[in-house]
This record gives sequence, structure tokens and C-alpha cells, in this order.
Amino acid sequence: MADFKKLDELAKIGRDFISLQFRLTPGNVIQSIDRLWVLGYCFGVLDVVGQRAQLQESVERLALVAVGFFLLISDDAKGAAMRQALDRQDDPRFVEGSLCGRNDMLAWLADTTKVPNGLSTV
Repeated sequence: MADFKKLDELAKIGRDFISLQFRLTPGNVIQSIDRLWVLGYCFGVLDVVGQRAQLQESVERLALVAVGFFLLISDDAKGAAMRQALDRQDDPRFVEGSLCGRNDMLAWLADTTKVPNGLSTV
């Protein structure tokens, strides 16, 4: 069973990592999140957070991603973004964004003095 307090704390780490880049990148979260590459990027970041926290069950990892999207996106866009993330995981743009998000998060975890810049390349 998922520990919702732990999921919320972990999701906030991912949200803060992603939000920093949204603040450094033109546009706002809702405009950017509609792009499949950016959606993949966010998914990749949140997935790494779940892996690093050693969430074993796929249900817990998916719950973490859902909480992360909840924290990132306005109410009216949440369901659509989550549905698109689940439905389009095989799309090359989503996969490319997810890999970039994963790599940015892993690089930042290895050296927190490096500012992530994957979203600025979109």
C-alpha cells in the first residue's frame, strides 16, 4: 500500500526540479505540458525520483507520477496530461523527453551544483 505522505514528499522533489526549469524556460507549465516531449520529460524526472526512493511496486511509482502531475498542472489539465502520459509512452517524442528528464535528474542527483537544462532545449 502506498504511503501518501512519502509520495507527496517525493513528488515535491520532482515538482521543484521541473518547476525550476519552467521558470528558466519561456512559456508556462500549462502551455509546455501539452507538448508530448515535455510531458515525457516530466514523467522521466518523476520516475527517477521513484526509483531512487526504491519504490518497488509499479502502482506506487505510478501514484508518484500522478501526484507529481497533480502538483505541476492546473486542475483542468491534470486528467488529460496523465491520460496522455499513459497512452503515449511508446511515442518517440515522449520517449526522447523521458530519457532527457531521467538523464537530467540523474546528473543533478550526482552533482546538485549543476543546473538542469533539458527543458530549455525544447
